[in-house]
Amino acid sequence: MGMNDYKNILIIGAGIAGRLLEKDIAKNQTKCKIVGFVDDEMEKSKRLNILGDIDNLSKINKIYKVDEMVISIPSASGSLVRRIVLNNLKNRVPIKIVPREQKTINYNYVKYENLSDLSCEDLLGRPFEKSNTTSLAKFYQGKKIFITGGAGSIGSEIVRQVLDLGAKKVIIYDNSEYLIFNLDQNLKEREISKKRYELVIGNILNHNKVDHIIRKEKPDMVFHAAAYKHVYLMEENIDEAIRNNILGTKNVVNSSISNGVKHFVFISTDKVVNPTSVMGATKKLCEYYIKSLNNKKTKFSIVRFGNVMNSNGSVLPFFERQIRENRYVTVTHKKIQRFFMSIKEAAHLVVTSASNDSRGDINILDMGELINIHEIAQCLIRSKNLIIGEDVEIKIIGLKKGEKLIEELFTESEKNNLIKTKTRGVFRLKNFEKCDRDINHLLKDLVEIASNFPGRKKIRNYLKDIFPTLKT
Repeated sequence: MGMNDYKNILIIGAGIAGRLLEKDIAKNQTKCKIVGFVDDEMEKSKRLNILGDIDNLSKINKIYKVDEMVISIPSASGSLVRRIVLNNLKNRVPIKIVPREQKTINYNYVKYENLSDLSCEDLLGRPFEKSNTTSLAKFYQGKKIFITGGAGSIGSEIVRQVLDLGAKKVIIYDNSEYLIFNLDQNLKEREISKKRYELVIGNILNHNKVDHIIRKEKPDMVFHAAAYKHVYLMEENIDEAIRNNILGTKNVVNSSISNGVKHFVFISTDKVVNPTSVMGATKKLCEYYIKSLNNKKTKFSIVRFGNVMNSNGSVLPFFERQIRENRYVTVTHKKIQRFFMSIKEAAHLVVTSASNDSRGDINILDMGELINIHEIAQCLIRSKNLIIGEDVEIKIIGLKKGEKLIEELFTESEKNNLIKTKTRGVFRLKNFEKCDRDINHLLKDLVEIASNFPGRKKIRNYLKDIFPTLKT
């Protein structure tokens, strides 16, 4: 900091949020001084002190002795945030960002004290759009919502978003005491009234308990996010995969029907497409089951999507650990590209697609742009105020066996069956393959076999008979 102990702040983005931030700093942050704005549209406002555009950032930083940059663009896409970071690879000026959340976008709520450091999500996610949050708020206002797996990564984000959109009460059902505890802390920090949510520790296999809560609370909607999801673990624990993912789903579905729940949303996975894993097979059987129901009172919809980042096992936490522990990051190839979707965005699209008036559709989320992993590694290092080559190396180690350079999202035939919906980022699957056997018999048999522990081989053969794509 300078002699006067002022912190020189440069605001990136001269829109409404940038101006509100300037006001808040002037009023509440006596130790901060704004040196000016950076914006690609130099004409934004004659009154504002716009020093240049994003490509001139590193020059502006030097000239004005900037102590902190703030990205004040709530609608910034991940690619815009990366562009800002890539233009600052050679300096260590801390970069902060305004929250890219509904609250910021809808109500222009921008305060200096709410700024955060750059996270992985900021580098990747696509932001919310203001246009659809108003109609979403209309849809969720006053509703009572029951969410299974409500303390997990996707579940807890659905909880936060429906609460932000004005849901009257959310009942959160999860079997992890640890995750329920974390979510409770988080909701307290967000200053959400205790009256608006209830935390229940319970298992979806406990049919009586699920039924009791749905009967007592009479939710308008059920989001069913509870599932075992780690592919390799479910290969070893087939009995639990079948009991939890199939029997658990049937319990929640049947209680919803018998208690007249208006809308049921099933969270599925892209691993159901020609399933090669037990996890994919169990979720596909749930899709078959839900599609076989012809209930007039309860509307069912299914949402399928691929990997979300920051869920365990994703490459980003791995990079973060490498930066922390090894001071280097390993990237397989400079041109390797992957799809990423932030947990926020996946949950947002689930919440949005659930509000569309469609009956029994399978919605597939558009996983967005393919993202260059080498570029992400560079941005991640810089977001920690470290310099590549000085503090952290990037090592290119070559593709792993069987690894694709560029990921694919759907097969050709599926691509021809996708229809755009009115929600940007959500496709609908036009034709759905039917199960060629009686799904009720099938599931009953499977659950019975799984409950008798006949050994993995027997169940696997039974599944392989239904899904020849399964790897043995």
